[in-house]
Amino acid sequence: MNKSNNDVRIISKLSSSALYPDSVVPIRTNPELNKMQPMTYDEILSSNPPVLKYILSPWLPVQGIAFIYAATGVGKTLFTMNVAYAIASGGEFLKFKVPTPRKILYVDGEMSYSQMHSRFMDIRRQQGELEEKENWNLLTPEKAIFKLPDIDTLEGQEYYDNKIKELGIEVLILDNLSTLSSFDHNSAVEWKPIQDWLINLRMKGITTIVVHHSGKDPHGFRGTSRMLDVVDTAISLQDQSDSKLENEIISAKKIKIVYQKNRCFSGKDSLSFEASLNNLGWEFESLEQTNIHRIAEMLNNKMRQVNIARELNVKESYVSKVVRICRSRGMLKE
Repeated sequence: MNKSNNDVRIISKLSSSALYPDSVVPIRTNPELNKMQPMTYDEILSSNPPVLKYILSPWLPVQGIAFIYAATGVGKTLFTMNVAYAIASGGEFLKFKVPTPRKILYVDGEMSYSQMHSRFMDIRRQQGELEEKENWNLLTPEKAIFKLPDIDTLEGQEYYDNKIKELGIEVLILDNLSTLSSFDHNSAVEWKPIQDWLINLRMKGITTIVVHHSGKDPHGFRGTSRMLDVVDTAISLQDQSDSKLENEIISAKKIKIVYQKNRCFSGKDSLSFEASLNNLGWEFESLEQTNIHRIAEMLNNKMRQVNIARELNVKESYVSKVVRICRSRGMLKE
């Protein structure tokens, strides 16, 4: 009998070790868990939850979790910093609108402070001065006394929890997942403690944006598909510039914003669009408008409609429709 109990304890220990390697924090259990009960039908009917509000419309709801990912050099930090500044100011960025200024904590685990400062000053010049300066808070390695703690450790999660509470943070931006954690990205089990933490932040009313790298497929992300299970919005930034250099001149930046997951919005709001940054600031146009200009250029270069459809991966009927639009606007060389 004793031998059997020992075997059970050994198996249990091995199972626990397999589930949670040394580098991963297991989920903490609540000693009062038995008090938790499911809601009844009548309780649901009598409840009055708040109407869904947005931190940034249309893709970032209050208490939302968003992923932004792209290949190296595409501009994910530049894009995300602009989003964060708009949230802090209550302004606009591209097609996105912020109804109410919010206090943000931007955690950068990768870039040098001089690069972050340069980008911050550019964004400040383009979007304007913050009226509520306390809304912008930055954690960056060079200005921290110690290494920024990883979010897949108990120490790291408690540190960020305490800092959020201390500063009254409403939106947490983690840039990026690779530099702020040490787990195996392909392991769904090792991702679970981070997912649990993100859900816990949501329960506390915190909105989170996680920045990540693309995988081998530049339109996908690096790691397990479980990363997007609880995410409200997943945005893929895709390079549309001629150059793919890491330090590409900022005035030549051009990207396509593609919603790979959109839980809280649909229709026209969910359509992809292109954005570019020049000396005057950011500009954008819908993918349809972009295609009109591209098809007009292809037609003026004597390219056949069937080849245009193949090149753009669209139907020939769509090309024919755009041709009529181009003619009506006088965009074609007859």
